[in-house]
Amino acid sequence: IDCEFFNPRQCFLDLCRGNHYQFDELRRAKHTSMMVLWHLQNREAPKFVQQCFACAREISSGVRHHCKVCPDFDLCHDCFRDPKANRGQCTHTLETIKVDAGNSGASGLTEEQRKERQRNIQLHIALIEHASRCQSTKCTSSNCQKMKSYLKHGQTCKVKASGGCKVCKRIWTLLRIHAQQCKSSSCPIPQCIAIRKRIRQLQMKQRAMDDRRRQEMNRHYRMGSTPS
Repeated sequence: IDCEFFNPRQCFLDLCRGNHYQFDELRRAKHTSMMVLWHLQNREAPKFVQQCFACAREISSGVRHHCKVCPDFDLCHDCFRDPKANRGQCTHTLETIKVDAGNSGASGLTEEQRKERQRNIQLHIALIEHASRCQSTKCTSSNCQKMKSYLKHGQTCKVKASGGCKVCKRIWTLLRIHAQQCKSSSCPIPQCIAIRKRIRQLQMKQRAMDDRRRQEMNRHYRMGSTPS
C-alpha cells in the first residue's frame, strides 16, 4: 500500500505508539484496525491528535496553544483563556496553531474519484519536476510560475508542515511521493536526495530491528530445545 504511514514500517509503529494503538487484546485490536482503515480513507487528516496539558482533552478542532520549549505541551483554547488552568512548570509564551480537522469528505470518494485524485497527484508531481528544471522567466506553462512560488514558499516558510502550514503539507507530500519513485543521483527537485536518504535510514533501522528480533527468537528457540 502506497501510504505515508505504512512505508516504511517504522512509520506505522510510530503512528501506533503516538496514538496508543495496540493489538494485545481483541477489543484493542478491533479499535486499532478500525482506526487504521479510517486513516487510509482520510489521508489528509492529521495522524496525531494533541491533548490539552490542563484538561487532557483531545484538541481536534479550532486552535491549540503550543510551547516550543517544553516537550509535548499544548493547551486547548478554553484552558489557555483560563488563568487558573494547570500549566505545570511552563511559563513560556505559547504559539497559537490552527488545528486542521482534515478533509471530512475524503471517506466518501468513489473508485472513479480516487483514480482521478491519483491522476491529479501525478500531474502535480510532473509539474514539480518541470518547475524545478525550468530556468525560463517566460515559460509557456501557465502553472510553472505558481509551482515555483510554492517551492520557494516551502524553503522560506517558518511555520512548516509540522506547524500546520497547508501549503507545506501538500508540497512535502508531493516531494515524498516523487522521492519514492526517483532514481536519479543528481535530481534537481528540492529535498529529493535528502528525503531518499531519510527513507534509506529508516529502512536500515527497520532491518536492524528485524535482525535483533530474529536473533532473540533464535536464542529463545535454542534455549528451549536444549535438553536439561
